Amino acid sequence: MFKTLLVTGMIFAHVVQIVQAPGDRLAEGLSNVINLISFSGFLFAFGWGTALSRRRDRAGTVWARLKGPAQILLAFYLSGIAHLLLIERTGWSGTRILGVVTLTDLPGHSEFLASFFVLSLAMIGIGRWLGPLAAQPAILALGLALSALSGCVQIEAFDLPWLRILFSAPNTTYFPLAPYAMWLFLGAFYAGKPEPFGRLALCLAALATYGFLAVAMTAERPPARFPPSTLWVVGPALFLLLYRAASMAIVRRVALPRFLTSPGRHVLIYLVASNLALFTCQTLFGHPVQGLAQTALVTAALIAAIGMAIEAASTAMQTSRSPARAAPT
Repeated sequence: MFKTLLVTGMIFAHVVQIVQAPGDRLAEGLSNVINLISFSGFLFAFGWGTALSRRRDRAGTVWARLKGPAQILLAFYLSGIAHLLLIERTGWSGTRILGVVTLTDLPGHSEFLASFFVLSLAMIGIGRWLGPLAAQPAILALGLALSALSGCVQIEAFDLPWLRILFSAPNTTYFPLAPYAMWLFLGAFYAGKPEPFGRLALCLAALATYGFLAVAMTAERPPARFPPSTLWVVGPALFLLLYRAASMAIVRRVALPRFLTSPGRHVLIYLVASNLALFTCQTLFGHPVQGLAQTALVTAALIAAIGMAIEAASTAMQTSRSPARAAPT
């Protein structure tokens, strides 16, 4: 359920950014809050899931674990190339497409997929130690401190595009892993814990989010998203704990139909399919969506349509695999 909330929010934000006419301050404000939460939230969920899978001996072979990175890379290629063709309208530029293929050119609304591809590759080798290390208070504190410090440093000396996926660099709209890694560690720390959070964690999260909001509303320059400042990265702390509490409460108390949890089980399909639909819509119609109500309706329609397509494909595959009935005699 946690990932379902994140996917729904991210699709809503993309509707606002890609096809909504500018000027609706409420929708744009909600989109900004979702932007604050989304990447940190997905890293938290990734750490959570990675630690649980290793704890339950579900890691699988190396070849089996390569399936996840391959799927993320394919998703990045589809979304990135579609952005070049439909939004930037560069045509079939060999140079740009080669840049996408080699991850040296990360088109808009697709950059986060490149970061998760690199992270998922790293987890093949070190994922087994993520949960045990995060469970050690001293090591967890060190990891959080190093991640926070990396948000204060920008790599300018080397023009190596892959470094920008790992570390902050000026004049980029990437999602560097080092500053956000604190949420990976915290997700692994909370994996398997029966309670959403403790009192100390709630106080620290509230303090972090309050500090972000105070600076964002009073300073001449709000905390930077690109490259991400440490204050931006810690800003969603309270929201993420509340997401975790809400998702755990819903799962424990409500028997949700599979259809409603589908976005959390098919994250890549929903994000890529919605991107392709929104890119196409902007190319054909510009920015036809007006206001918050229409944005919410478009978001719901996209999620429902993708969910129905997944269910239809699943039913078709199950039917094709079932043994043929014996012909009547």
